[in-house]
Amino acid sequence: MEFDYPINILLVDDHEQNLLALEAVLEEENYNLVRAISGEEALRSILKDEFALIVLDVEMPGMDGFETAKLIKLREKSKSIPIIFITAKNREMEHLFTGYSIGAIDYMVKPFIPQLLKSKIDGFVSMYVINKKLQIQTELLHQRSLELEKTNKALMRTTFELIRTEAQARIIGETSIDTMVIFNSEGIILNLNPAAISMFGYHEDELVGQSISKMLPMIAERVDGSYKVLQKYLVDKLSDVKPIRKDGTTFYAEIQIGEATIDDSPFFACTISDITERKIAEQDMLKAKEEAEQAARVKTEFLAMMSHEIRTPMNGIIGMTDLLIDSGLNSEQLEYAEIVHKSSDALLNVINDILDFSKIESGKMELEQVPLELTSLIEETFDLFTAQTRDRELNMEYYIDQKLPVHILGDVTRLRQILINLVGNAVKFTEKGTIYVLINLLEKHENSLEIEFIIKDTGIGIPPEQMIHLFKPFSQLDSSMTRKYGGTGLGLAICKTLVELMDGTIRNEQNEENGATFVFTIRAKTYVYPDAVNSLTGPSSMVEVPAVRKTALLHIMIAEDNEINQKLLLRILQKLGHSVEIASNGLQVLELIKHKKFDLILMDLQMPEMDGFKATNAIMDDVPKESIPIIIAVTASTSQTDIDHCMALGMSGFISKPIKIKNIEKVLEQHFANL
Repeated sequence: MEFDYPINILLVDDHEQNLLALEAVLEEENYNLVRAISGEEALRSILKDEFALIVLDVEMPGMDGFETAKLIKLREKSKSIPIIFITAKNREMEHLFTGYSIGAIDYMVKPFIPQLLKSKIDGFVSMYVINKKLQIQTELLHQRSLELEKTNKALMRTTFELIRTEAQARIIGETSIDTMVIFNSEGIILNLNPAAISMFGYHEDELVGQSISKMLPMIAERVDGSYKVLQKYLVDKLSDVKPIRKDGTTFYAEIQIGEATIDDSPFFACTISDITERKIAEQDMLKAKEEAEQAARVKTEFLAMMSHEIRTPMNGIIGMTDLLIDSGLNSEQLEYAEIVHKSSDALLNVINDILDFSKIESGKMELEQVPLELTSLIEETFDLFTAQTRDRELNMEYYIDQKLPVHILGDVTRLRQILINLVGNAVKFTEKGTIYVLINLLEKHENSLEIEFIIKDTGIGIPPEQMIHLFKPFSQLDSSMTRKYGGTGLGLAICKTLVELMDGTIRNEQNEENGATFVFTIRAKTYVYPDAVNSLTGPSSMVEVPAVRKTALLHIMIAEDNEINQKLLLRILQKLGHSVEIASNGLQVLELIKHKKFDLILMDLQMPEMDGFKATNAIMDDVPKESIPIIIAVTASTSQTDIDHCMALGMSGFISKPIKIKNIEKVLEQHFANL
């Protein structure tokens, strides 16, 4: 295939034989193949040349393929270059997530099939060539449009100065470069130049004396037939209008209108530019944009699907381990079960980090505003790490500024996520000593508060030269950290984005002593209490909610198609003393509810035959209002769209898999504590 300009393809691999193999696959094509044997050399090449595609090896010494790709995507001019990752590793799930989160277009596993790789590369090159042609064409059309507009304005000024009689108007009309039509205040065509005759396909005598609406009906429409609106110099510029030719066809045009006088009578000169080619180019670019957006949607759907597929078995592992730990094991068995539980939680954290980062990248991360209590938030965060600190000489302490109100408005889930990340890092990197959390009021405004959080530990600390990398995605101090302590390197990057969404900042401060100190600020809204009593009294005046009774008080339906999840929920609810029945799909849910009364339905959203959404909708439509049970969604999906859909259908809450006993207890306490 021949090209009008060089098609540069960057091949990045630290092994000579691999580069030779890639070049052999592409030798028959007229591509300009550029070699790079390291990530650093690849970045230097990208600074010098424009590339249609990058074929990038993942496993390289020093800067690996993932790090190289991240830096490429940070640069404005190179972030849209497609990247095909080549790897010797199998398509492990975390490996795939990492590549696609960075911005990979495709993945090939060594040894690759030459024909398959070549077809993929040819496809991306074809897309590059199409986009390149569109870009060049658009730039040329834009430049031409600017030149024409400039010429038109100059021509009109000249025309209006010269026109004093119809004879002068005819001379100007015949010598005009662009299409020009002259008409009077009644909309009658007085004159037009040869370019206009050619453009519209009429003879001159077929138009002179006729209404301008014959050629330009949109002018008559805009001025309601009176033309009084056209009373000033260069009064209007209309884009994307559609004039009509003699044969009835239309085309896209841009027109400009100016005013002059003959014997004290006004007339109007209209220049017409055919912009059909530019319009088609714009439509092609819009189509390309829509295709890119579709690709982004496919990526989001893929991540959501993978979330569901991973969370469903994780639900069985974590939930059953919870039950196992609480089943009277001996000390050795308990130790093994707790290891399984911690490992499952660690895997879940990796999954959540990757999915959150994907949401942030696509701009779909939204914050909610609900009342939250800072003291409870800190204590709940500390409780999560009790097991890890119990066997170490490690204490956790917190201090909250007395000037802060008991409650504020904010996103409790995302604020908890920031604290869990930062406190979790402190616990991870501190063997003994103390972890402090300090919360201070910086500024108080009429409706908002600026709050500072300080998380300080006595752990291994952070070298000054490494601080620049702290808040970058997939970044840790060095590779040995990942091996020793684990993690994706996404936690601090996610914290930074969440803090900025809360109109705050985050930083690391150098300690004179051992350890690390992180400081972040947020801007929260003040919480207006429902009545004066609540606003004046502290937490001691709040009514305590009675605990859920551990007796067979409630009749609960589990709507779930997965057998393991059925058993898990059944054991949890029976352990809490409730009677339970199971439905494996939405149709069974509707059949059961016809014959029995239920207090609560735990509704899975994705079931065969009829899903949870349709089943809930049918219940709301067909069951008498007083007999409708409370419906709680139980699903592996974390999509905000699904959550909003559940609430819109009339569900009362949402439990995300993997399910934990405390989450079930919390729902029961919230809805049935007063029974």
